[in-house]
Amino acid sequence: MSERIKTILAILIILIILPYIITYAIQGNALFQIGEKTGEDGNAPSDDAGEETELMIGTLAGQISMDAPFEALKAQAVLVRTEYYRRKELGLEAEPSLSMEELERLWGSARLQENYEIAGKAVRETAGEVLTYEDRLVVSAYHKVSAGATRTMERLNGEVTPYLVSASCGTDITSPDYLAVRFFEPEELISALKLPETIDLSKIKFSTDADENGYVQTVAIGEKTFGGDELRETLGLASPCFYMKYVEGSIRVVTKGKGHGIGLSQYAACEQAKGGADYEEILTCFFAGTKLEKK
Repeated sequence: MSERIKTILAILIILIILPYIITYAIQGNALFQIGEKTGEDGNAPSDDAGEETELMIGTLAGQISMDAPFEALKAQAVLVRTEYYRRKELGLEAEPSLSMEELERLWGSARLQENYEIAGKAVRETAGEVLTYEDRLVVSAYHKVSAGATRTMERLNGEVTPYLVSASCGTDITSPDYLAVRFFEPEELISALKLPETIDLSKIKFSTDADENGYVQTVAIGEKTFGGDELRETLGLASPCFYMKYVEGSIRVVTKGKGHGIGLSQYAACEQAKGGADYEEILTCFFAGTKLEKK
């Protein structure tokens, strides 16, 4: 065979296989960006399973730091999945899930791959697991830091929810987010709470009614009464566990904890994981009488 014919055949072969080489390179890079997606048996999951995994990874990433102990991440992953299916059963909109672009902004490009793999591992190692109470999916309530103990759901909305009862979280007092102090000018508070403009807050006693763990049920300011959670939302307070006092021309508000105080305290869960607790023990602590089931 002449050299000319050999050259022509080589060019034809290259032209035939070149598209396959380019496709493989692009797909391989895409897989590197989002991490491997394999099932427990090592095989690639179905498209629906892959999309669901990515959705849960994006949701988990928005709820807890990937620097948390791994067993705490797994506990949060179970809550993410439980809430996903609970909302799906009720026809409700799913919780927010961060896209790859949002994850890169959250973590930075240097930690994107590492953190994605950590989140993915937490989701895969709890694959299919949901939390139930009497065969029903639970409300996956969680918050950053409690006020030293969590609240009962009944105290919040009057609904008896047997698995959302108070749990002691003594380690939460060591969190840097445990205490916060805010100061409001009288005019600022009067405007935000729509109080009478003539009210003199320096002569008002802020009368609060709180539960056994310090979470405010109601607070009376002059002739108006507000719910503790209502006031927290209106004033942007860190927690509904607070007390108010007029101090040298301003109203000082001291809060304990961060978040609504119901369900799992993420800080306490992390401390439990550091002490050797696994994710099932963590969930049992904060969701009384529940059990893990495969969905």
